[in-house]
Amino acid sequence: MRLTRSSIALALVGVLLIAAAAVVRFVVVPSVTKLPTDLDVTLEFEGTYNGINPGVITGASTEVLLQDVPIEATRTVSAERVDGDTEIVQRRDLRTIGDRPPAVSDVVFAVDRETAEALPAPDGADDVTSAEGLVFTLPVGPSTEEGAYTYWDQYTLQATPLEFYDEDTLGGRDVYRYRSVAEGELADPPGLGLPTFLPKAQLAALAPGLEGLVAPELIAALPAVLPSLPTSIPIEWTSRTTTLVDADAELGATVAGGSTQEVIGSLDLGVTTVEVPFATIDLYSTDDSIDDRGDAVASDAQLLNLVGTVLPIVAVVLGVLALVAALLLARRAATRTAAAQPAEKESSAV
Repeated sequence: MRLTRSSIALALVGVLLIAAAAVVRFVVVPSVTKLPTDLDVTLEFEGTYNGINPGVITGASTEVLLQDVPIEATRTVSAERVDGDTEIVQRRDLRTIGDRPPAVSDVVFAVDRETAEALPAPDGADDVTSAEGLVFTLPVGPSTEEGAYTYWDQYTLQATPLEFYDEDTLGGRDVYRYRSVAEGELADPPGLGLPTFLPKAQLAALAPGLEGLVAPELIAALPAVLPSLPTSIPIEWTSRTTTLVDADAELGATVAGGSTQEVIGSLDLGVTTVEVPFATIDLYSTDDSIDDRGDAVASDAQLLNLVGTVLPIVAVVLGVLALVAALLLARRAATRTAAAQPAEKESSAV
C-alpha cells in the first residue's frame, strides 16, 4: 500500500476529528454539566398567609387574625465568584405579605459545582454560611433513590432528607418531584420580623383573638395569671417547613417549587408554657415562572445535547469517513503503481 500526500492528509484529519470527539465528550461535556460561572436564576412565587397579624404584637394593629392574605415572593440565585470547582453563590429571597413592606433575606453559600451540594466556608470568606446538602438545585442526572440527597433549611439551620415522591411535566419539561421536612427552633426570629419578647399589655389585648388557637381554659385563666407575669414575656419560636423541589429530570435544574411553613410561638407564663400556632405560610411557583424556567432549561438541554451528543457523533462519523477515504486513496495509488511496474520492465527489456 502506497501512501500519497492526499491519503496522509485525510488520515490526519480523520484522527484529529476522532480525537476532537473524545475531547468534547470527556473534557468539554463534564465542564458544561457543572454549575455555570455566570449562574443567574430567578423564581417567582405566590401564596397565602394565615395566622396572627404580626402588627398586633408590636401594637401597630388591632386586627388579631389574618386569613388568606396574598403573598408574593421572588428568589434569585446568582454567582458571586468561582474558585476551581467551588462556586460562591448568593440566594436572595424577597417576600411581600399583603400591603406590608417587603422583607429581604440574603444568604451566601459555597457550592460544589459538580454535585450542587454546599461546602464548608472557604478561609477568609466570612460572608459565607456554613451549610450542608443541597441549597437550591439538584445535579445533572438527578437520582430518585432513597437517601440520595439532603436539603438545607435556613430557618432552622439543618439539613434533612430530600425525598423523591412523584413525576410530572411542568413548563414543558419532565420533572422529578422531591420534598423535605425540617422542624426545629427558629435560628433568626428577628430576621422574619418576629419579636423575642411580648409586652404583657399586648398579651392581654391579644387574648380575645386567640379563641380557637389555644385551649379555652388557658384563655379563661389568663386574667388571673397576668399580674404575676414580667413586663416582657419571652417568646421561643419553632418552625416546621415542608419544602418542595420540582427538578428537571435531565439536568436537575429547579423548574418549580414551593414551601409550607408553620410557625409556632411558645410563651412562658410561669405556671405553664402556652404554644400558639402563629402562622401558616404557603408558597408555590407562579405559572409564568414555571413557563419561563421550562424554556430556559429546555435551551440548556438543547445546548448540552448538541455539545455532548451531536457534535461528538458528527466528529466521529466524519473522522471515520476521512480514514476510509485515506485508505481508498492509498489502495488506488498502490494499484496504479503495481500496474505501471510491468510496463516499465518491458520497456527496459527492449
